[in-house]
Amino acid sequence: MKLIKPFFTLLLIIILGACSADKKGVYFSEMSENPKITVQNDKLIIQTKNSSKHSALLIYEVNATTNKENKFIDLTANQGLNKEYQERFEIDLSKLGIVDDINQWNTNWVDPDGAKTKLKIEN
Repeated sequence: MKLIKPFFTLLLIIILGACSADKKGVYFSEMSENPKITVQNDKLIIQTKNSSKHSALLIYEVNATTNKENKFIDLTANQGLNKEYQERFEIDLSKLGIVDDINQWNTNWVDPDGAKTKLKIEN
């Protein structure tokens, strides 16, 4: 009986810890479909499908950073439990400082470990 109480306490801590992990990066390889990237009204539109590996986690944000010298746009995303289901994300190109032809830029998906996958902007 003395072992049951510590066991259930430990189990409860593990469950609560797993449920509170509300931010987890998204690996390109775990998405059920490749992201679709388009441009509409000076906005980068990213359409994603949620993880095929972590079906309980929903992608809730996509962020972009730029390297203006080399003309790279790097995209990252976060997924978590109990987030609003989204498949479409918009990033204002002017807020990224991109005012020239978007076709001169390269776009990458950046995994949490830093690995990059090149994406194509569709017309």
